[in-house]
Amino acid sequence: MRILMLTTEYYGIGGVQTYGQLCCHALCSASVEVDVLAVRASGPPMLPCPGRYLGDDGHRSTLWMKLRFAAAALRANGRYDLVICAHVAVAPLGLVIRLLRGIPYVVVGHGVDVWGRLGLARRTALRVATRVLAVSQFTANMLALQQRVPRARLRVLYPAAPPALANELRVHRRDETLTLLTVARLAAQARHKCCDTVIRALPLLIAAGIRIRYVIVGDGSDRPRLTALARALGVGSFVTFRGRVTPSELAREYRRCDVYVMPSVTECRGGQWRGEGLGLTYLEAAAFGCVVVAGSGGGAPETVHDGVTGVLVDGRDVGALTGMLLRLARDPALRERMGHAGVEWVRTRFGFRRFRQGLLDVAWAVRARGFESSPSTADAEHMPAVSTPQGSAGEWPR
Repeated sequence: MRILMLTTEYYGIGGVQTYGQLCCHALCSASVEVDVLAVRASGPPMLPCPGRYLGDDGHRSTLWMKLRFAAAALRANGRYDLVICAHVAVAPLGLVIRLLRGIPYVVVGHGVDVWGRLGLARRTALRVATRVLAVSQFTANMLALQQRVPRARLRVLYPAAPPALANELRVHRRDETLTLLTVARLAAQARHKCCDTVIRALPLLIAAGIRIRYVIVGDGSDRPRLTALARALGVGSFVTFRGRVTPSELAREYRRCDVYVMPSVTECRGGQWRGEGLGLTYLEAAAFGCVVVAGSGGGAPETVHDGVTGVLVDGRDVGALTGMLLRLARDPALRERMGHAGVEWVRTRFGFRRFRQGLLDVAWAVRARGFESSPSTADAEHMPAVSTPQGSAGEWPR
């Protein structure tokens, strides 16, 4: 089988990039030939990329690069059996290739990219895609209810914790300082990750006698605001901004942390959704044996066995977050139990073999049935049970 993967970004660190790299790694490990065409590259790959990369190496997404990408995609010929659109932004090209070349295509829905309003081209491409993969049950619900994607064409395919990271071991430190870690893009539009809530909890934890440090990996336009907030609260010396790091440096930070904390909120304001489609970093942290404190909305709850591998909190509630961190800080045995449970949780529910088999099932089924809209019985076993949302307007129920 030969597959063409279209994506916005392939190299670099991020949920979209990592999912695309996982797809390529999984397919190539099963002797599937994969060509990858991306609009741009944003950094080094997190995983070995055995597929043939045909994308642009530029780091900025210019109009010229987009035009070159579209032209290269439309030159794809019938030698491909399947096109995988790893982001909804490139789904319209998948539809055009299908119309011109007769090649079926699959689209991946991650999170806010498919939760809200979409233009006609993207919405149409989603609705008529041969299959649509959702990275979480929450995103599958949104695809069905917001975008009207036929439920028979939906399938949830959770990502795997990247093997290059998951094979690492944690460092057991002897000092009594509790190390908190967040790995996030510090952009103004990503404030839903609630790094500021964690910073606001630090003075309360320190006042309670907890020795603590907070490490933030990532960079972006919101970093100056967070730095100023830490200084204003008198905890500037307790917060370390590591900026962008290499994969090996990221692994080192996971090994050193005690609690991974990113209490993201999921909400809709002014018609714009914010939140985690799933939260791959939760899985990465759990693979290292870290306790995970995640947000209680969006796809984040699907990454944590609440009370077993970690806890879910409301990222807007500083008091609730402080209380939970205080409990974890004072109970090393609890952290140890949750950490061990997290490793097993990731291994059984988010393992690479499971991901690979799920992707191969979709690829072979699509190739065998082409444009048929109705899935087989085998496919139906993996279809999400899409439910109607409840709760307050503008926010998904937790």
